[in-house]
Amino acid sequence: MQDGNNGKTIVRYAMEYGIYFGLFLIVKFLITTQSTKFIALNVLAEILFVSIPFVLYYLMKMYRNKEKGRVGFVHLWTFGIFLFFFASLLSGLVQYVFYQYIDPLEKQIAALLDMLAMLSNQQGSEFLQMMREGLEKGGAPTAIEMVYQTILSNVFFGSLLSMLLAWIMRSRKLKINTLR
Repeated sequence: MQDGNNGKTIVRYAMEYGIYFGLFLIVKFLITTQSTKFIALNVLAEILFVSIPFVLYYLMKMYRNKEKGRVGFVHLWTFGIFLFFFASLLSGLVQYVFYQYIDPLEKQIAALLDMLAMLSNQQGSEFLQMMREGLEKGGAPTAIEMVYQTILSNVFFGSLLSMLLAWIMRSRKLKINTLR
């Protein structure tokens, strides 16, 4: 939808608001990755996860107000999809750097297998041995594959959440029958 005052399109609004939502997703990602080391961050990570619908509602409401309430279900839903896409691109950049350079996935999976072996008290288990062999043969996803998967899942689940919120926020126009 085009706003007559400033000429911004729905994609332009989604890009602008996507920066703020992307920063929110980056903070959520960083806190989530550190929540295994600090138990207090685990609670904060859960709070941030639960607050995603509220942040999305706020951004969709800001978009609706900028368009002076002239947006319907489809516009709000499309805005939400674009918003998740652009925010996921921004947070994907941080995730790529994290998975590629800071804490590689191969190292994370190896640590998980070591912890699993320690907890099960079966160092030579056939299942664990197969998992270690698969890891050595390159069975772990690359950093870009993880980012791509995250972007796709964010857009998919963001689309479903946006659909629900767009239905709640849609403009309700009263149909008045006039006699002529």
